[in-house]
Amino acid sequence: MPSSLLPPSPNWYCSRASDTNQDGILGFATKNTVFLLNIKTNPASAEGSLQGHCERVTGISFCRTADQTQLCATSSDDCMVKVWDVKTKTLTKEHKVHQFKVTTLHWSPILKDLIVSGDEKGALVCWDLASNDSKLFIPESNQIFSLACSPHNAAHVAVGYKNALVLLIDINNKGNILQRMRGHEDEIHSICWAPSSGEILPSHKPSNASNDDNSWRETAEDNSQKEDDCLLLTGSKDRTIRVWDTANGKTIQTLRLPPKGFQRTRDRGDDGGRGSRVWVALWWIPNEKTSFISSSHSGDVVRWDLSGSKPKWECLGSHDAGGINMHMRIVFNISQGPTPDTFITTSMDRKLICWNCSTLQADWCLSSLGGFVYCIAPSPLDQSRLAIGVGDNMIRVWNTASPGQHCDVTVLWQGIKAKVTAVCWHPTRENCLAYATDDGRVGVYNNITQSNKPPILSSTFHRKTVYALSWGPPCPAKSDSECALLHLYSCGGEGAVLQHDSSNLQGDAVNMNKLIRDANNIEHMLPQRTDVSWCPDGRAVAMGNEDGSIDVFAASNLLLLCTIHVHHKLINCLKWYPPTGLPTDQSHPGSEVTCQSDSSTANVGVNSSQSEQQRYWLASGSNDPHVHVYDLNKVLGPRDPVQLDTPMTSSMCCLSGHTVRVTALSWSPHGDSRLVSASYDGTAQVWDVMKGEPLYNYRGHRGRIFTCHWSATDEDVIYTGSEDFTLRKWKISECENKYPPKKKKEALFKTARFQSGDAKPKKGKKQKQKKNNPAKSPEATTNAASNTPVEPMVASSTNTTDQSEGITQRIEGIDTVMSQSQPASHDDKEQASVSESRKSKEEEVRVVSKMGEAESSYMEEAVEVAKEPSYMKIRKDRGKKKKQKSLFPVSCGLDNRTRAHKQADCIQLAAMKYGGVVATPKSDDTEDKETTHLGFFSDRKAMYDVFRDEAENHNESGYFDQKCTLGLWKGNILVEIEEAKQSGTLSDMTVGMAAIGGPDVWLEICEAYAQQLEKREDFIKAANYYVACHQIQKAIQVLMNNRYHREAAAMATVRLPYKDPLLIEVYDSWAVQLEKEGSFEQAAKCFLAIDQPADAIRLLCKKGDPSSLRAGLEVAILSQQETMATRLMARYVNECMLAFDWSQVQQVTSSHELLQAGQLLLQVHETMAASWVADDVISAAWYEEPQWSPWQQVVNSAGKQVLDSISSWPTRVVNDIPLLEAAVSTWAKDHHVDLANKDMLARLYHWINKTKPQGTSHSMAMKQLLIYLSSEVILGHLSVHMNDIHQAALHWLQAMVTCHNMGEYDIAKALITLILPKGKTSIEDLRQKALFDQTSEDVTEIHEKTGAVLSCLEAYYSLTVLYYLWWDFGSRSMKPDKKYSNTDISQEDGTNSIPRITVSLPDTVISSHEHMSDDNKEPSVAHESNSVNGSTNATQADQPDNDQLTGLSRTGGIAETVEKEHLTSCVNRTNSASLFAKLEYMSQVLLSDSHAKFAQLKHKLATIQQAVARLVARHKEKDSTQRLGAVCDKSGAVHERDANSEAMRTNDEDADASENADKSTDISCSKEQSNTVSNIDEITLTSSDDKPSSSGDTSKDSTESYKLHSLTDEGQSSDNLLELTATLNGILKDIDHIPDEIKEHPFPEPVSSAMTLVYFTKQAARVSKEESHGQLSDLRSKIATWGHQHSLTEQMKCKFSKYLVK
Repeated sequence: MPSSLLPPSPNWYCSRASDTNQDGILGFATKNTVFLLNIKTNPASAEGSLQGHCERVTGISFCRTADQTQLCATSSDDCMVKVWDVKTKTLTKEHKVHQFKVTTLHWSPILKDLIVSGDEKGALVCWDLASNDSKLFIPESNQIFSLACSPHNAAHVAVGYKNALVLLIDINNKGNILQRMRGHEDEIHSICWAPSSGEILPSHKPSNASNDDNSWRETAEDNSQKEDDCLLLTGSKDRTIRVWDTANGKTIQTLRLPPKGFQRTRDRGDDGGRGSRVWVALWWIPNEKTSFISSSHSGDVVRWDLSGSKPKWECLGSHDAGGINMHMRIVFNISQGPTPDTFITTSMDRKLICWNCSTLQADWCLSSLGGFVYCIAPSPLDQSRLAIGVGDNMIRVWNTASPGQHCDVTVLWQGIKAKVTAVCWHPTRENCLAYATDDGRVGVYNNITQSNKPPILSSTFHRKTVYALSWGPPCPAKSDSECALLHLYSCGGEGAVLQHDSSNLQGDAVNMNKLIRDANNIEHMLPQRTDVSWCPDGRAVAMGNEDGSIDVFAASNLLLLCTIHVHHKLINCLKWYPPTGLPTDQSHPGSEVTCQSDSSTANVGVNSSQSEQQRYWLASGSNDPHVHVYDLNKVLGPRDPVQLDTPMTSSMCCLSGHTVRVTALSWSPHGDSRLVSASYDGTAQVWDVMKGEPLYNYRGHRGRIFTCHWSATDEDVIYTGSEDFTLRKWKISECENKYPPKKKKEALFKTARFQSGDAKPKKGKKQKQKKNNPAKSPEATTNAASNTPVEPMVASSTNTTDQSEGITQRIEGIDTVMSQSQPASHDDKEQASVSESRKSKEEEVRVVSKMGEAESSYMEEAVEVAKEPSYMKIRKDRGKKKKQKSLFPVSCGLDNRTRAHKQADCIQLAAMKYGGVVATPKSDDTEDKETTHLGFFSDRKAMYDVFRDEAENHNESGYFDQKCTLGLWKGNILVEIEEAKQSGTLSDMTVGMAAIGGPDVWLEICEAYAQQLEKREDFIKAANYYVACHQIQKAIQVLMNNRYHREAAAMATVRLPYKDPLLIEVYDSWAVQLEKEGSFEQAAKCFLAIDQPADAIRLLCKKGDPSSLRAGLEVAILSQQETMATRLMARYVNECMLAFDWSQVQQVTSSHELLQAGQLLLQVHETMAASWVADDVISAAWYEEPQWSPWQQVVNSAGKQVLDSISSWPTRVVNDIPLLEAAVSTWAKDHHVDLANKDMLARLYHWINKTKPQGTSHSMAMKQLLIYLSSEVILGHLSVHMNDIHQAALHWLQAMVTCHNMGEYDIAKALITLILPKGKTSIEDLRQKALFDQTSEDVTEIHEKTGAVLSCLEAYYSLTVLYYLWWDFGSRSMKPDKKYSNTDISQEDGTNSIPRITVSLPDTVISSHEHMSDDNKEPSVAHESNSVNGSTNATQADQPDNDQLTGLSRTGGIAETVEKEHLTSCVNRTNSASLFAKLEYMSQVLLSDSHAKFAQLKHKLATIQQAVARLVARHKEKDSTQRLGAVCDKSGAVHERDANSEAMRTNDEDADASENADKSTDISCSKEQSNTVSNIDEITLTSSDDKPSSSGDTSKDSTESYKLHSLTDEGQSSDNLLELTATLNGILKDIDHIPDEIKEHPFPEPVSSAMTLVYFTKQAARVSKEESHGQLSDLRSKIATWGHQHSLTEQMKCKFSKYLVK
């Protein structure tokens, strides 16, 4: 279990959400789980959680019986009551008698099998665990808020309701109500029984008692004899506490809460008015008859004393410490503490405080979290302080070094309005913290110690969630004064990186993409950014992209240095390797930052103790499950950064193990090359990056992990934050697992179960909710689990929903989930926010509720209706014609009245026409209306009246066309049209009739109608009318703005001229929309349509698979985008080789030289892969359906011939032509390439050399190794065809060195048969060809340059042959089997899945030389391959007196013992003379005097460096800096004089640097360098003489030893320093006389080779024939003599002397 953690926050607004058992286990409800905390430990530790409820847990109660303390009962909104065993974390029993949400429960303190629970509808359920029977009572139909079982009478239960009623119920008598206690005015929050019965408060005087005190005492004595006469406390929302006498149900005392914030100066004037929020929790102190604890306003905790005549109260806690150990908001629950006189409170401020009743102070305080833990950031100035961003809209600053049980956590909430998704400390300013939220805000706290002050917000917001923050230098570079200030960089979900000026956050932030576009002259669209991370020294910034690529830019001109294409999915996190050995203020990005301008690019502040090898390592995690580490030393290592022309397509190390996306990374700050990664699979994985292996896997979280941090104060501690609302501190040494869970589905279902609470998540697709069932929406689930008030959901057959409960969450747009609830208020910081998803949705697990019978029948009817064919409806309506609406409905209605009305109309009409008086008069208010219809039969004026009335009726009814028709008939159509225009009621008919008024009127009405249609969202029709009135661009704008891009493009193409800006805008907008939808190919078409091929290529390649890259490559070639074509060709070829898809490139139809170069590289790669699989060099099981080309059949059918007399290895030939030459010739023939055209070959060479993998590492994956070797092989072969033998030898030498460094001797052997099919003869042919083909240079110079490289290549060839000779003549049974079973094959993604087929030797070969005791036990020796610059292994440089002879590989070497019988048989099968010739040849090649001399000088140099460092460290303690200055300068100059000695650590310096280093005297020796060797007690120093050796006497070897401890004596320190200085100068002069060819190229360590040959010849001589015995013995003596002369130490000389022939 973790030793420390920040737990999830307890649920709010529940009367019994926490409880403690007698074993000191505190259980509290948090969301839909119960978290268990051991409060007896120091500090409190987690004991696990109880998972099972699917909705919010509302109550928890432990059993009080001594033998069942491990049992607890829980209630939930899911209507369930469950019983758990907290020791095993298992469910024992459950029931679902309740039909509605269970609000509270209590385990009877008397009966161990009785649990009483209540729900929101007033149902009271008594559950007998022994019989599993339950009784249900409904004494009051109202929501139960609280209840408590009596500790004195097992049948009595007190229940508090929402309507302020308190009932005392007898559960044995069918729920009979014993007392109905009224007095409170609002809901009852809590109920508490007195611990003892029969008590009457001294302050209570019965109403019938006299004024005599004696009479009162008598009454009290009588009442005290009644067992049922108990005191009962109730707390209510009306801010009162009532003390009840349960015997008569009357109030004894009414206590009002103290004023709000009584001890808080900031709230002193607030008396706790009705508008303030309050919750009254109660807890009676055990063994105290008249004292209890209650909560009050604003987090006050009050102790009440009722022993006197007047109640007394006292607030707990003190504000002396700033209120850190006090509650600042209302308290919900009070539980028993670890001891009887302590208790624990939970509050809305998310603190758990343990109080002491005696001292009235807090014993300890534990902060909890109310949301997902999104981010962790350590302070660069105080590594023990962690800033934590949480989803409850708060930032916690945790001082992990705080002593005792108190959890020192500072909470920042001022000004934060949303979830905190990113935090970042300022590297140099103390207490300055930047943060970002999911609503796009970026802010800075200038001083977190003043937490009451709000942060400064940037005036520029992101449109979506901010995911990354990083401090860095301003870009572009500014003046020196402004350059000292670091700027803040933020990356948002919309894909933009903004640069905020920290000195002026109110100013506008700068979009980095704009600066990048200007700095690099980029015309195409840049990818959407997903992460930003500045290098610790401020020299470069890395940006992750949505397409999985990573861009690295130089500071501060933002020049694009390189692009990394390894991931194929969105980049989630980037992490640079941290500086090691630095003070805390320099271990954070920006601490070493200096402003770099055009005039000065010097990088100041880089600590020399930092490992140069790891300095520019960059780790990345993405939406795929792999972690990649890149070595950017070749890019950023030189003084001026190097810009790569082609993208990096391989990583230094691929870490595979996670099953889903990687969300966070953190390097170990202790310099051990370890890395921790967090993932959606719910685990954190610790990796050894140097070995590429997993070390530990942590599985303590319940849900996805979002962030991680490796402690800088304890290398064994890691912090991780998860969606389970916890931040856990755990030790890697206590982890039981090594690998993450293998099954992806299990990890996802684990997360789903945690969120939904369902033990068995539904499988399959999303299911629809059936009707008549109130479904559970995700919002409802979130609110229920986070205490947000939710209205009761009542089942109804008419009001249904169609929602489902599920999980749709993602780390980039991390959900809001489950923030603790409270009523909506302006100042509430815990209000739940609604999250937005980013880019894509996560897997969903739907939980669908069952439906009732009524729902089933209803749905069956709906299905029947839905099954009716549509053509049936058409047939029914086919014969019916729609009747036209009448233009005169008013008149028709009046004409269709009764006969009497019609007769009256006739009389009225006659009166109107002929005059006279109507017999039956009409009333004034109805006359006009009733006679209007008579206008049809009267004059024109009357008809106008008919038209007027009918038009008004049409207008009121919304029939505007009919109204317009009447106007047309009447002759005033233009008036009607104008009215329709003003009122927005135009129609097609009115527009058509507008032509009567002329063309101008018609055009005006068309435009108005188009605008009206646009408002009604009928955009197609609106565009039609815009076109009709000749507004083409307006029509296109309407279509484009409303996402009718296809229609807009069609119209723009046929109506606008080519290259019109609007036409370009349409296609550009369409492309952007298609890109958001993931239709990259369709979007690429849009960019091609407007002649933007660069953007089209970018989209085509966004998915990163071979087919996408091929399409983008062909488009790049056809559109003559040379730069992009070069980059894409590198990616495309690399992806094809990684996927073993050699047939893919055959589909490319272009004949461009780039494609020819790629096809050539793939041809060689396939040749190597096919032949090595056939020869069992690599296992074919690792190829997942390889796509071979026809050339593979040729390779497999090729014959084998032995062309090498030294190795006798068979070589594959095709028509008597070696395989490599045949592959190149076949390619040239197929592509019509003339291999004699040197210009063509030079272009092919240039492209392949530019795109080959950058750098190698010992942990390189097999697939990457094959790619690298194929590049070097073809580059060397092309160089041979171009008559550049020197360059060819360099490429092949590098390939051989790489194989030896990685211990891949089988591959080295196969490589030799490919590039040197004739072995020694092939090398001699290369020498002769170099001399013959070279005409412009001197022959001697050619021999020195090319001959040196060929000698090194020949040496590694001989070393490989020697290795296999040993196996041939040694114990063959020791050689491991190279075949692997399918069960051992990893199923992960391919970059790191192929195992290296290496020879693992016995452990005995690794033993040191001092273990050898006699001649029969020879020393174990082997070759350690040198690095490219020819330096020895770093271990040898650091420890020159230890094993100088390591082994044939890092994993093994030559065995110490050999079975003599087996060796004899092997020698007899081989000609002894042939063996002697081979060994003699190898000795001539491997035993190089010049290389041995160089090795001796390097050994001496390393020894003196350590001695100087020891002296420097010693004298610095005595402030002897002046005397050491010269020596330190010399020591520093060593690192720049000698490229090979510097290569012991970096392998980066150029050989020419040694000439300039003589002038440098100002380099000081750092303290860190001294400390690295301060633990060395004795180092043997070999010197040529007591005096420094002269430059003219370089052949003299020394036998005198200098002991470091004697050189550092206090009395002789000055003389020893001078002596060391003189010796150092002599060695440097000797090194200067070594030829550059010796220092530049790697060569096997000669002395180790000599020891190997000596031992081998001795063993061979023992079992050889007599005629060969003497030859082998003489050869052994000769080699031993040579080794004795060139030994590095006296110990090595002693070993060689034993083999000399006496």
